[in-house]
Amino acid sequence: MLVKFLVGGLVFALIVELLVTLVIGTQVRFPRHVVDGGFGVRINEPGARYRHRSPDVDVEFRINSRGLRSDREYPYEKPAGTKRIVSLGDSFAAGYEVEIEECYTTVLERSLRERGLEVEVLNAGVSGYSNAEACLYLERELYKYEPDLVLLSFFNNDLVDNVRSNLFRVQEGQLVQKADAYIPLGGMGNFLNTNFFFNFLSERSNAFALLKEQATLWVKRRAVEENVRNMAAAEQGAEDDERLGMQRELAARILDRIYDWTQERGIPFVVQNIPLYKNTVEGPRLIDVFPRSEFDLERPGLAYLPAASFLEPHVGQRELYHLRSHTHWTPFSNELSGQALAALIADSGLLAD
Repeated sequence: MLVKFLVGGLVFALIVELLVTLVIGTQVRFPRHVVDGGFGVRINEPGARYRHRSPDVDVEFRINSRGLRSDREYPYEKPAGTKRIVSLGDSFAAGYEVEIEECYTTVLERSLRERGLEVEVLNAGVSGYSNAEACLYLERELYKYEPDLVLLSFFNNDLVDNVRSNLFRVQEGQLVQKADAYIPLGGMGNFLNTNFFFNFLSERSNAFALLKEQATLWVKRRAVEENVRNMAAAEQGAEDDERLGMQRELAARILDRIYDWTQERGIPFVVQNIPLYKNTVEGPRLIDVFPRSEFDLERPGLAYLPAASFLEPHVGQRELYHLRSHTHWTPFSNELSGQALAALIADSGLLAD
């Protein structure tokens, strides 16, 4: 009886897999090896090796023993004569949909070395990260690497992800920490993201990838809706435009906190603003929601790079985002970013002694 049940289940699974593949098509199969870092926020699973597959890409992810996307190990103590850049952000920073050698962090390191700077760029990007998580990651772990410059890449969904994490809230114009940790699903999340069978299916099965994607979106929506309701209640029933304003204010105050942290240590802070790519009836557009009016960009020790400045000339001419998967940057856009960041950092003397 048990054998028949198992065989029947396997046949059913194969039929579903075939139907999804034939009717809906190849899915985005991006296993997320993200786990509790032990200090209140998530990191990439140390030592993980896996592949990301979609209609656009088939790339390998290699994570070092401390959760950085790299083939190299970095001791906390900096090598003599070397400058270090810590790169923070979400899946764009981690380099989803490109190989390690194509990430803008790798391009940045290579370009600065070509300019004669002895530098290491540590890729600390984590898929699904908010500015709030990046802030605590820096304060609680990444400071140990003795960074000489902090780079944060901001993306449109940071506005919502900051709310989802519920780590911070703005009260009477001040940033207030509401929670000490954010580990979605806790131990269950760790188990699922490190389980061999779960990740084997995530990497290879179209049906499983579709189911997991829909379940993830549902969980995220529920978390955001709950926290937005709490924010709205705190603001006495704010309307949609006011809620967006609250999200922008929250993001700006978190960036202020990172800026203050870097200034206390005499470290430059660079913000790269990554726009969303969208096809409209008028043609492809780059959409930008960075909270400029809420975050003062004219401050010492702060540099700002709007990615639209180097992407715009190529819109409609080159493939800038992988449009058949999760719309992350292509190798071409990563190359443009790394070169632009290197020029900004070198020309501004941000790593000068």
